Amino acid sequence: MASCNSFPLSSCLIVLLSLQLPTEGSGKCFCLSSTIDQRNLVMLGTKAELRCPVSIWMVPQSVEVKWLRTQKSQASQVVHAYRNGQDLYGEQMPQYKGRTALMKDSQEDNFILEIYNVRLEDQGQYYCQIQAGSLSENASVKLEVAALGLDPYIHMESYEPGQIQLVCRSLGWFPKPQIQWRDTHGQILLSETQYLDKEGLFQMKASITVRDSSPGNMTCSVWNAALGVSVSAFPPFHVAPSTMGLAVILSMLGLLIAVGIYIIWKQRRSRGNMIKCGGGRANCLNTHLVLSAVEVTLDPDTAHPKLLLSENLRSVRLGDKRQDVPDSPKRFDFVVSVLGSPSFTSGCHYWEVCVGDKTKWILGVCSESVNRKGKITASPSNGHWLLRQSRMNEYEALTSPQTFFRLKERPRSVGIFLDYEAGFVSFYDATNKSHIYTFIHTFSGPLRPFFEPCLHDEGKNVAPLIICSGSQSSEEFIYSNLSPETSKGDKLTSGGATMHSTAVDFDTHHFISRVTSARA
Repeated sequence: MASCNSFPLSSCLIVLLSLQLPTEGSGKCFCLSSTIDQRNLVMLGTKAELRCPVSIWMVPQSVEVKWLRTQKSQASQVVHAYRNGQDLYGEQMPQYKGRTALMKDSQEDNFILEIYNVRLEDQGQYYCQIQAGSLSENASVKLEVAALGLDPYIHMESYEPGQIQLVCRSLGWFPKPQIQWRDTHGQILLSETQYLDKEGLFQMKASITVRDSSPGNMTCSVWNAALGVSVSAFPPFHVAPSTMGLAVILSMLGLLIAVGIYIIWKQRRSRGNMIKCGGGRANCLNTHLVLSAVEVTLDPDTAHPKLLLSENLRSVRLGDKRQDVPDSPKRFDFVVSVLGSPSFTSGCHYWEVCVGDKTKWILGVCSESVNRKGKITASPSNGHWLLRQSRMNEYEALTSPQTFFRLKERPRSVGIFLDYEAGFVSFYDATNKSHIYTFIHTFSGPLRPFFEPCLHDEGKNVAPLIICSGSQSSEEFIYSNLSPETSKGDKLTSGGATMHSTAVDFDTHHFISRVTSARA
């Protein structure tokens, strides 16, 4: 008979399990031993790994494992169940369907519950229950969820002779963080702070009034105690003394606001080194982008007659000739473009477009009311917030005048993030989640995604633009394997046009931002 002397018998239940072996009296044992519970802190949108603090050796085939939760004084409900070598999904709580898996750690001799795409409502107490025959053991595990928000950004709210009001904003945090203004000596300054709860995530606004000659001496910091992370921002401008006159100050106001908005999600390596997500294996993505992902498709009724749209309305490329399609006020007839669906009138929305090795493209959002007929000048004042790749690694934000900039690496997939209420459209390299450019504007009326694959560029730009599924990351999409032949079954519709861009680099305390027109 096997011995369990090597196991911690003081907290171990020992069972002799008879095996159907030819040797008489042979047997094996398993032990259940409770261990010290550990803190489980994971990032929103990543994977949680909850290790059951019960170890079991010599796992019998008939073992039953259950992970349970108790919510709002209700009876315990099943998060994941496993019996006789099979996962039992019929007993599972609806909100966990398709998001869990049970793993056996042979080295630690315990079971691990994996929860994918962690949500805020997933946080709380979990109970692990292991049963073999008439013996059972229970233990509890606590899951904590945190979200690392956007870098704080600063702008000037108002001006009075001799003093200005600075406002620091940030959003996408959980749990509720602290936001503070400090002077050059690190002293906390009194400020008026407002917290808003948006879809469970916190956004903050802290305002302070200072002398017009000293805004550069202030620092705005956001502190997330759960993560132990502090993120700071510095006013990236110097306000001229009031002796220059109110007229000069006001003339600079628009530019100061634009320069002050150095946002939107710039993945910093130092931050990645400070935080380990999902046991060190999950990738810490921008949680606000993950939660805001939407399914976008192309609207064939708006497409220019030379554009070819795929049957699933997720890819578009330029054809060789105009197609015979019905004309309507919705359809572009000169600019070779197509709009996406749905339209947006509120909220946060994020989608990704695979551009692969294309040498030219235009992406972004535009107003539902933009002119679809004849030649169009794309600019925010005309209802366009568009980014264009004009050649290789040269890019433009379509403002008036255009802003030109270069990127060290050409994005193979572009992420577009719209926050309607906050009034910005941001562009990202979806592969490394680095920020490319942000438009600032006060929106009114419906907005639509905008796509233009551009001209063939002597055969170098024939590949299509492809919208990634909301559930599919751009990394999962092998764009290099695509060719124009991939779209042989494409339906013929319309869309396409060439636009221009603008962007200026501001480097202040290693924060790099590309921003354009001031909030209208």
